[in-house]
Amino acid sequence: MVITLRRLPVSLTPLATPRLRRLLAAQVPSDLADWLDFVALSALVAFQWQLGPGAVASLTLALALPYVVLAPVVGVLVDRMDQRTLLIASNILRSIATAAFVLAPNLLVLLVFVILKSSADALFTPAKQAAIPLLTAPDQLLSANSLSHMINQLTKIVGPALGGVLIVFLELQQIFLANAGLSLIAALILLGLPNGLRSSHTNTARRKFSQEFIDGIRHIRNKPLLATAILAMAFGFFLIFLYDGLIALLVKEIGFSSALLGASVASAGAGGVVGSLLLGQFCEKRDPFQLMIASGLAGGVLIALMGHVGRGDIMMPPLVFCVLLFATGVASAGLFVPYRVVLQKETPPELIGRVAAVGEGLSAAAMMTAPPIGAGLAEIAGVSAPYLVSGYATAIFALMLLCVRRRIDKRDELMAGD
Repeated sequence: MVITLRRLPVSLTPLATPRLRRLLAAQVPSDLADWLDFVALSALVAFQWQLGPGAVASLTLALALPYVVLAPVVGVLVDRMDQRTLLIASNILRSIATAAFVLAPNLLVLLVFVILKSSADALFTPAKQAAIPLLTAPDQLLSANSLSHMINQLTKIVGPALGGVLIVFLELQQIFLANAGLSLIAALILLGLPNGLRSSHTNTARRKFSQEFIDGIRHIRNKPLLATAILAMAFGFFLIFLYDGLIALLVKEIGFSSALLGASVASAGAGGVVGSLLLGQFCEKRDPFQLMIASGLAGGVLIALMGHVGRGDIMMPPLVFCVLLFATGVASAGLFVPYRVVLQKETPPELIGRVAAVGEGLSAAAMMTAPPIGAGLAEIAGVSAPYLVSGYATAIFALMLLCVRRRIDKRDELMAGD
């Protein structure tokens, strides 16, 4: 069936490109497998093996560590090689590592397999970011990234819910094998991408990995807007993960029943989906960095409001609380999606793997360090404290970014005048 642009709303126009449609179609089973894995791994460690919080935390560390450690190697590989090959290989490697979970006799061996699986994920994410501008018209980058983020948010909603149902009817080992099958399905879909999916400006001369990675760092340093966006995203991840894992405690602190927890998480995820669609529909011609600033300001106020509800300063019925979480999800899309557009627009195709890997590594490092700090803050000052700190810090940081953006614009005007 041929899809024409006239039949599609603006937010869905990238789907009229068959090759991009194939990439996004492969992302569905790939992302779904990630969320099913997370649920099944948590159930294995916490319920089947009866291990404590430290073991569960070690899973999060194992999932994030490869993004930090492998960033230089992954970045250079993405810029050197065909994206089709990398996307397929990463899903095959992920399938093998996920199937190996079945063989893990203890936590230590399981963590080794989780690190291997996350290493494949660390390769898939920058390769996908490098492939999107190669498959998309320049004026549809925001819509294409919005669709990619929407898929991620949808699977974030469906995956844990489906995982909870599957745990009732299947053995955990069977779920791991099913997840391995999903990654293989993604690899099969990606086989339809064209060969030679890489920048025409890719340098064929091979140098040391460290030298090529430094080229990416040098490019970031010479692009103030890009460097600011990467640092802003990393700091944004840090602030998000200060409170992200404490939603259950916040719901309990407010006095809501545990039944509202699932609705709260689903509301935030649904907000991310709607926010992605709104961005693609109405914001294609807007400055992506300005979108990040506006979303950071709005999101910060909303997060702080959640903290005030948790502290008892504001009374809020459950339905309104879910609406608040929904609005927070909408604002979060305004951070994640425009950031990828800034990265893709400010980086030549032959460097995008290295630049994306730097961004992923810094964000992963923030994700690793923030949760224990947030937990400690909650222990000292109450569960609402991480929400208040994160919310107000996000809003203030967004205002600082506005000033930085104005300085960058003035610098560019002076350089253009010279």
